[in-house]
Amino acid sequence: MYKILLRENSQTRVIQTQGQQSLLEILRNEDYSIYAPCGGKGRCGKCLVDIKGEGKVLACNYYPAGDIEVILPAKEEAQILATQTAYLEDFPPAHSRQLLHPDAYGAAIDLGTTTIVCYFVHLASGRIVKISSWMNPQTAYGADVISRISYCQENPGGLKLLQKILTESINKEFNSFLSEMKAGKQQIQETVIAGNTTMLHILLGYNPEPLALAPFTPAFTAQQVLGAENSSLLLHPQGRLITLPCLSAYVGSDIVAGLAALKAPQKNYLFLDIGTNGEMALVKGEEIFTCATAAGPAFEGAGLSSGMPALKGAIAAFESPSNYKVIGDVRPVGICGSGVIDSVAWLRRNHLMDESGLIQQDFEIYPGIQITQADIREIQLAKSAIYSGIKILLKRAGLNFQELEALFLAGGLGNYIHIPSAVEIGLLPAELKDKTFAVGNSAGIGALQFLRSEVFANKVDRVIQQSQYIELSDDENFALEFAMNMDFLK
Repeated sequence: MYKILLRENSQTRVIQTQGQQSLLEILRNEDYSIYAPCGGKGRCGKCLVDIKGEGKVLACNYYPAGDIEVILPAKEEAQILATQTAYLEDFPPAHSRQLLHPDAYGAAIDLGTTTIVCYFVHLASGRIVKISSWMNPQTAYGADVISRISYCQENPGGLKLLQKILTESINKEFNSFLSEMKAGKQQIQETVIAGNTTMLHILLGYNPEPLALAPFTPAFTAQQVLGAENSSLLLHPQGRLITLPCLSAYVGSDIVAGLAALKAPQKNYLFLDIGTNGEMALVKGEEIFTCATAAGPAFEGAGLSSGMPALKGAIAAFESPSNYKVIGDVRPVGICGSGVIDSVAWLRRNHLMDESGLIQQDFEIYPGIQITQADIREIQLAKSAIYSGIKILLKRAGLNFQELEALFLAGGLGNYIHIPSAVEIGLLPAELKDKTFAVGNSAGIGALQFLRSEVFANKVDRVIQQSQYIELSDDENFALEFAMNMDFLK
């Protein structure tokens, strides 16, 4: 048995190990959330920890062979979007709900692959009492849904473990809220959750493996309603957990909820979440065309040499090497998605990168923080996937860019990116540059409106009925579009 002295921020703790597991596995088992976008496969180089006397090592490749002292990276708060914008509709709270407690509360959750946002609501009044947000603890097992599915495939009990750490993180926030309110768990009457299809499968304990294999068949897409006895979340004994309906294996209830929450007077418009799955929808009158593009986690900072999530210390905006913004106004330690998009656009604008994406040398933004040729290639793959998905939806709908009245960007990255930079690198269409609007956390607001309003359920049903899903891998035009949209054309 070896002793490991762990230091994190100002706290210390001693644990014991037999040395048969990697340090990353040991830390995971002890509920330490270590950022490991590749899932601990030794590819991303992000799970760095400091071993006293040895220096920095990758936790996934380090196997303790004696007593050690480990200094963990400082915990930082993420820049997580939880707000509503003018483009999201407000619905009147329900007044006919039968309350199971005089001071009953509800929770509306946006369950993201990277982040989680929870709105706590006083059900009688419909008032939002508190908004909580935190990093999804599953990021220690991979940055995207494919790496989470792989973990379930490769590790016996992997699904149960991912489900457990997810429900425990939600219950931790529930307990914190109840403590603040001086309330008991019987006062949480209903929880409504919107999320991508993989996250919902893991949450409810369904095997997600079929989602990664053709024909990509989910165990469910319909709305799920569980009683308290069948849920691991804190609820009133007669309370309910509701997961909103999905459209397919890769277009989840986050998109459904967002579309339903959108206050869009326009007839033809695009709705886009620039996330790992690249989910998008094109609304043409009463028809909704949807698809998901395997954009990967590059725009969330994973897979890039100096990439990181939108945490304190991340370069989030870049105008020039002498003019950039860092989250928390501290010394930069990495760069997040919005900063990467700005940086790549600056390289192209200043002729330091040609239209094929070739750079003469790695570009150092700040000492130790750089954009490499490999990073550029990751961005090309991601931006082409998104743009090509948009083009396929337009073809299926029989529309062109000029006929679209708006492009709505959902989620955190959509809120923080600089639109001109996204257009410059070919991520977003130039024709919609002045018609592009950030709508904030539309998935969370959709879950919130479902919790608060009886009317909103009808909008969710309408979205499901009007939607059709397009599997891009089956589309004969997608491969050509993808190849054509790789370059950085002006």
